[in-house]
Amino acid sequence: MRQLKLGIVGMESNYVIGLMNYINADKRNPFFAMAFSTEERLENYLKEHTLDALLYEESMMPVIVGLPEGKNICTIKLAEQAPDKTEKEAIYRYLSVEEILKRVLRIIKAEEAEGKWELFATYAVISPIGRSGKTRLAKSICLMDEVRGGLYIGMEAYGERKQETSETVTDKTCGMSELAYLIRIQSGQIFEYLDKSVVVEGGISMIASPEVYLDIRELNRSDVSWFIKKLIAYGRYTTIVFDIDGSVLGDITILGEFDHVFVPVLDGGYAEEKVAAFQRLLEKQELQKVVMRMQQVVVPDHAYDSAEMMQLAGRLVGI
Repeated sequence: MRQLKLGIVGMESNYVIGLMNYINADKRNPFFAMAFSTEERLENYLKEHTLDALLYEESMMPVIVGLPEGKNICTIKLAEQAPDKTEKEAIYRYLSVEEILKRVLRIIKAEEAEGKWELFATYAVISPIGRSGKTRLAKSICLMDEVRGGLYIGMEAYGERKQETSETVTDKTCGMSELAYLIRIQSGQIFEYLDKSVVVEGGISMIASPEVYLDIRELNRSDVSWFIKKLIAYGRYTTIVFDIDGSVLGDITILGEFDHVFVPVLDGGYAEEKVAAFQRLLEKQELQKVVMRMQQVVVPDHAYDSAEMMQLAGRLVGI
């Protein structure tokens, strides 16, 4: 499940900080929580950032009224007394943390969305280290899907030109270069172009990486979120794997949109330093839950469809 940012604002610092720490320590929930003890701190944060939801103590109602427009933040009251059924956006503050989070999910309709997506899984395979087996791992994960099949989406810095010998390539075949523009403008023609974009190579359905990475560098988290929803609505693939070259991402917070993030690694001090720096970068972008849940993987030096790679992919996806 993608990471959701949850703000908690209240005068009782022990409560809001304790709730924040409890939420952030549990990697099983999708929330990254932030506590605000004053109106000023919340306002300063929202000048450059946003939240998916905001829990507020009853005493902070004036803060909620003054929230900036256009942020689309779901506000939920932490009630001192158990709210009645008419108060749909209120939660009794003395419930267990697990129950509070369940009700937050219900209110922001994340549970409903997740229920529709149970059949589907989205993966990002990304590594700050070259020649770490990233692409082979992404393709192996695609091969593991025996429901409707997996879709490999290339987001590498420089893709190869379409080969005339590919199994399904035609003159009208598109790739991420063409799709990126449609994604940015959230075009209603996306399904038509998806039909033109998927080719089959080595038994894998693929959308090719752009020939020039600038075509996808402008994609932001909102764009990728929209694209993933469209891919799921498209319905032809139950496993969707993005093979990402980290250098092409203009917005690293895109990683917060994926159910699973795998990071191929290599042994050695220099490689370990690069991975540690990558983790620090994610934390600076408030992706702590992504860091907690992402898995570092040593990829064996075998073909993506080999027995060794299939065993590894099977373990990672839980088959």
